Amino acid sequence: MIRRTSLILVSLFCIFFSITTESFAKDSYDNYNRLLPVAKKYIGVPYLYGGTSAKGFDCSGYINEVYTYIGVELPRTSRDMFNEGKAVKKENLRVGDLVFFNTSGNGVSHAGIYIGNDKFIHSSSSVGVSTSSLNDPYYWKSRYIGARRVLDLSEEANSFSDITDEHWAYEEITALAEDKLFIGFEEGQFLPNDNIARDEAAAYMAQALKLSLSDRSENYEDVSRYHWAVGAINALLEEDIIIEETEFRPAKALTRAELATWFVKAFNLKVSDNLITFTDIDTSLPYYNDVQALASSGITTGYDDGTFRPDEPVTRAQFAVFLYRALNQ
Repeated sequence: MIRRTSLILVSLFCIFFSITTESFAKDSYDNYNRLLPVAKKYIGVPYLYGGTSAKGFDCSGYINEVYTYIGVELPRTSRDMFNEGKAVKKENLRVGDLVFFNTSGNGVSHAGIYIGNDKFIHSSSSVGVSTSSLNDPYYWKSRYIGARRVLDLSEEANSFSDITDEHWAYEEITALAEDKLFIGFEEGQFLPNDNIARDEAAAYMAQALKLSLSDRSENYEDVSRYHWAVGAINALLEEDIIIEETEFRPAKALTRAELATWFVKAFNLKVSDNLITFTDIDTSLPYYNDVQALASSGITTGYDDGTFRPDEPVTRAQFAVFLYRALNQ
């Protein structure tokens, strides 16, 4: 009887553990989309030999700082980093790959982060954190010695393991990935049905608008200079896309009404003469004109039942489609 009871308890524990692990699995996925906003928020920080903070970085100290934000642990030196991950040919480089150089004549002595379009970001001994071209004929091209992939990306570039060509947002997500806007999560995922947080949305918009991300000022009580998207949030504030308040609420899901307000300011959307009637939107609402401008531009026309659902959170797939339409209107 005791043996049978023990077996039952063990079985129940295994079932519970399996369900719990599956239910919370996605919380453990590293968010690689944070890489570029984090990397670029440090542009202008000076070079410091042995430096590992915003007071000054050496090349490997800078890379470690950036990758810590996305949950990836790396060795301290560039020489040891060269043994991490897997080798990548130069023609197959993807955003987030580490690129290495021989600047001393004695093997690996410098490293940076590939950011697309033959460019990399690094802490240069001459100008600090900055971007450079891999094909710079005067210096970097001749000193390039290889690259390593340390991120768990999908097998094919600009694709995601959970987005097939039958997904309703496939074309828009793929197009924005080709523009180096979407990198994805660990295991090559996009997580299309997850709600998008306000800080994530701010980061995508700031990058899409090609704004400077290097302002680490603390303009909101809940966005410190250490926050991964502080530069992107400040960039939108500088452009009056978002308003200055006490709090930004970075982890809160972006609502459809908030998206309308941000997009109207970011993309200069206008209300047409042909207004669309939404059963849950009336002229007394502060975002009425923003919703009408968003609808007039064809970015979204609401739901089939005639509602707009202003307080409903925006999913990552929906945001991708709306952003793609705004950029290509």
